[in-house]
Amino acid sequence: MSLQTTCYNILASYKDAQSHHNASKYFDVILVTVIVINIATMMLSTVPGTSSQYSTELHIIEVVSVALFTLEYVLRIWSSSAAPSSALTSSKDIQFNTPWQKRWYYLKSPMALIDLLAILPFYLSMFVTLDLRILRVFRVLRILKLGRYSRSMQTLITVIRNESHALIAALSVLMLFTVIAATCIYYIEHTAQPDAFSSIPASLWWALVTLTTVGYGDIVPITPGGKMFGGLITILGICFYALPAGILSSSFTAQMQLKRDRFKETVRTVLEDGKFSEHDANHLERMRALLDLDEEEARLIIRLLQHHHKNDTREKDT
Repeated sequence: MSLQTTCYNILASYKDAQSHHNASKYFDVILVTVIVINIATMMLSTVPGTSSQYSTELHIIEVVSVALFTLEYVLRIWSSSAAPSSALTSSKDIQFNTPWQKRWYYLKSPMALIDLLAILPFYLSMFVTLDLRILRVFRVLRILKLGRYSRSMQTLITVIRNESHALIAALSVLMLFTVIAATCIYYIEHTAQPDAFSSIPASLWWALVTLTTVGYGDIVPITPGGKMFGGLITILGICFYALPAGILSSSFTAQMQLKRDRFKETVRTVLEDGKFSEHDANHLERMRALLDLDEEEARLIIRLLQHHHKNDTREKDT
């Protein structure tokens, strides 16, 4: 096994690693711990007096963290050439002819961009003066690095990617409807409240808050027509703003069902020879962990398919 392959398996999530599982597990624990410490220090640095009192300690934590994240980022790019094509893309149409093609494809992935944004501001601050608030905002992005170790987060990213066209269409309709609502309320309420509804852009805030049924109450219509229109917009907002949630939830459910179907296929393949050895049980457990299925659900699937397999075998014998 080459050094690149070894490095890739250690850096990969414990559930994705094809070898060196213990080393990958320890590295995951270390990296997650560092990310959590980073988020905690970022939050503490906003407490009055803490930043000045513990400035040295906070700076040391930041430097050590950035050094580790930088090393991780460089090694991930370098070892991505050893990654199987299925780990980089689910599309069978994309072919990688050279190692640098794999590296370039990895560099464009969401997790690689998050890794870059997590360290880039630190190095930019060495050459240009950056607002401290900007640095803190980018440090918050480091929490997104935890998405690499969360199957649910990865599934959600897959859902958003698969439903991107439908989501864009739904959001476009919502934006159009928000503009229409802002325009109508402006003409209804402007005369009665010229300060609150001073323009259509200013009315967009009311339209957005009302359509999402948040209702902060800082700007409210006072005319009978405005109140009736506000009630209508609130009802329509429940319908329109449920579209993206419905798209995401249905696709998320479909993804989970796809995982169950894959696990069932694996169980059927294992049961084809009529035996269920310890090796088969370990293989199914790894597959369950990889698909992030519940243990009780996986055991139920195995028992049901074993029962069906026995019945099918008896029918064939008779």
